[in-house]
Amino acid sequence: MRAVPDPPAVTVTTGAPAAPLVAEEELAAAWADGDETVVQLAYERWGPLVHGLARRAVGPADAEDVTQQVFLAAWRGRSTYRPADAPLGAWLVGITRRQVADFLRRRHRTAEVPTTAEDLPEGTDPRWSPDDADDLMAVYAELEKIGEPQRQIVLLAYVHDRTQREIAEELDLPLGTVKTHTTRTMARLRSILGGGAR
Repeated sequence: MRAVPDPPAVTVTTGAPAAPLVAEEELAAAWADGDETVVQLAYERWGPLVHGLARRAVGPADAEDVTQQVFLAAWRGRSTYRPADAPLGAWLVGITRRQVADFLRRRHRTAEVPTTAEDLPEGTDPRWSPDDADDLMAVYAELEKIGEPQRQIVLLAYVHDRTQREIAEELDLPLGTVKTHTTRTMARLRSILGGGAR
């Protein structure tokens, strides 16, 4: 069996989501074809999403490692990806779910399970416990289906902690538009979680 090469070196992007310069369908097709030049583009497009999700679930100290593992696992498993079955972003969220779950299992085998917010790793969002991981992943998977600018608005607000005014300025949108998209998108996400979204 031929060894699967690791992806070329990439840089974890933890800032705001970059505007995609290549159509998502093209990125997905290139990924499935094993085109190494697409790895950095995919990192720039979905790295903030994966990193933000990992940061909320495992804390900032370990989020970069989890993010690297997600993209490494995705690249090694690229032969199993079928663009017709799912968008690349949603597929990466599925891999993130598994990597976060694996990381939390390893952590819990070597440390006491936190019982209070004070026991959580530094920077972990106390509103999210390991038991909430599936809900969190469902939210991020849904964000991949919502489209722009709603997706960027929600990510900037809830992953990057930007105010609605800051989001409006950054995306060059009217403040009222940002507020409307936020309200509608959050209602949609709450319906996915049965009213349990935080």
